[in-house]
Amino acid sequence: MNTDLTTNIDFEHMADSSEFAEFTAILNRLTGLVMALKSAGGVVRRTISETEWNPVCRLIRTNPVGLRRCLACNLRHDSLAAKSGATQFYICHAGFQDVAVPIFALGRHVATIFSGQVLGEPKSPAAFRRLRKRLAWLKVSTRDLHAAYDRAIYLPRKQFASVMRLLELFARQLCESAQRIRDLEAKLERVEVRRGREFVESRFRDASLCLNDGARHACLAPTHFSHVFRQTTGTTFTRFVQARRVAEARKQLMDTRKSITDICFACGFNSLTHFNRVFRAFERRSPRQYRQSHVSQHRA
Repeated sequence: MNTDLTTNIDFEHMADSSEFAEFTAILNRLTGLVMALKSAGGVVRRTISETEWNPVCRLIRTNPVGLRRCLACNLRHDSLAAKSGATQFYICHAGFQDVAVPIFALGRHVATIFSGQVLGEPKSPAAFRRLRKRLAWLKVSTRDLHAAYDRAIYLPRKQFASVMRLLELFARQLCESAQRIRDLEAKLERVEVRRGREFVESRFRDASLCLNDGARHACLAPTHFSHVFRQTTGTTFTRFVQARRVAEARKQLMDTRKSITDICFACGFNSLTHFNRVFRAFERRSPRQYRQSHVSQHRA
């Protein structure tokens, strides 16, 4: 299965899942927030109608200039989330709080969760005047804008940070769900590739693990095994092993207090330099930055 097809399957599974629909509905009922899932290719799915959006955002998007500004702002932060591998909290062009949470599978960016449209400060006459000034270009009456403003949502920064954490946990759940689908599909794949996957799962912590070992376990010549494995999974054997090691490293960085050096060797890397290079290639940041980001978000 090629990489693009695998990525598309992951996104389609996530977007069509009952988990996505249920979580979106619950988030909206509890907080009033809306949520959308955007694929790496630009496809957007949402289960909440546009009538549930922030009323001010609806007004802005009815204007061609406003729509372009909204799309450009979201695209910019989607790109930052994909490149950095980290959740992006940002203030949109209209002054609302938004968040973009990237989802990765086997080191590939497959989707981004968007949510927000939250007022950045408590409602007040002064706050409305600042909004009116920011949206001076928007051809709408002050009366209509104020009516929309009155129905917009405000969340304190600390509460919004908790919502961000929930979205990150949900993104992880979606990714794991997609992985389970891939595992089920793997049972239908060539027995040699399934043996290779199982061998990696049992041996990825061994720094000496290599293509020849996987080929020998699958009872194929190394060159043929390499071709079959890539054709079936959409990735090379080496990258597959690296993805499994990085997944374990992420878990240990978040869930344990082990030193980065200990995690490096416990996950099958043979040097800190190599660990940092591979981890950064998958996560767009160093192991230390990944841990610090997780800790700061958890304390927010």
